[in-house]
Amino acid sequence: TVKKWLALFLVLVLVLVVAGCAPNTEPGTEPDEDKLVYMVTDMGGVDDASFNESAWKGLERFKDEIEGWTADYIESKSDEDYNPNLRTAVESGAELIWAIGYMMADHLDAVAADNPEKNFAIIDWGQENLRDNVAYVLFKENEGSFLVGMIAGLTTESNVIGFIGGMEGDLIRRFEVGFRAGVHYVNPDAEVLVQYAQSWVDTEKGAQIANTMIGQKADVIYHAAGGVGMGVAEACKDKDIWFIGVDQDQSALAPEHTLTSMLKRVDNATYSISKALAEGKFPGGTLAHLGLAEDGVGYVKSEFIDEETVAKVEEVKQKIIDGEITVPDTLEGLEEFIAGQ
Repeated sequence: TVKKWLALFLVLVLVLVVAGCAPNTEPGTEPDEDKLVYMVTDMGGVDDASFNESAWKGLERFKDEIEGWTADYIESKSDEDYNPNLRTAVESGAELIWAIGYMMADHLDAVAADNPEKNFAIIDWGQENLRDNVAYVLFKENEGSFLVGMIAGLTTESNVIGFIGGMEGDLIRRFEVGFRAGVHYVNPDAEVLVQYAQSWVDTEKGAQIANTMIGQKADVIYHAAGGVGMGVAEACKDKDIWFIGVDQDQSALAPEHTLTSMLKRVDNATYSISKALAEGKFPGGTLAHLGLAEDGVGYVKSEFIDEETVAKVEEVKQKIIDGEITVPDTLEGLEEFIAGQ
């Protein structure tokens, strides 16, 4: 009938249109699209001027330099976002999924177990039983913190120095311990005030703690607190004292008051492991532990540090690399280090 022929004609037209819109690929090949690396931030967000931002800079460099690859991220606003965000990254079809921070450890482990065909990587966490589809990265934050501790100890005039941490735990304790050891190494008379904000994002709490320390005569303050550090920088700027940044060069937060920053090269880690994947050499089932010797940590040689101080710091840096000085990474180790000086 006419209706049947018309219906058949319309079906044929639809098939031709769809065929005309389909990707021009040979059978068994994939569409010509960039492969994806996906990053899940912790609660600090990608614009924290610190840890997450550094991680994303590494991936921005990766997607700019490596042809055929791109990168994207999803921000976590609370710890309840970690698991669903990681699973969203899996569903995106990403070739590699980054978890930025140890607070995602259990969630990452569970998602990696559920998706053994996917590749994952995590910053600041390792475990006894390494999964074959996960690359683990740790840093020797205590070594970089030792160097900026030396700078603080050689710069202070009041002999009162502050350390402000984010969430209390073994990770940030390494920053604290290394810093205190560095201060003591060059200035055993200096007092280091320590307080934790128990947050990565509360800038007002950062400013409040910093102002309290300044009221106790602190004239140099180092933070390892993510976005909280923005408040620390503001307080240092307002009260005209020295600020020490963390993770990346944070001088933009207080241009005339940033003595130095402790560099934690999260950007190098996200870049290099993603690049290894693109080259077919993904280091799944391995744990990288990056310190001064591996250029995983360091410090900024700012215009505010005199040449004599830089020379002392560089000398000690080489001794740490050569194994002549072992920087403590626990409170117990700090006590032993101080006792041995």
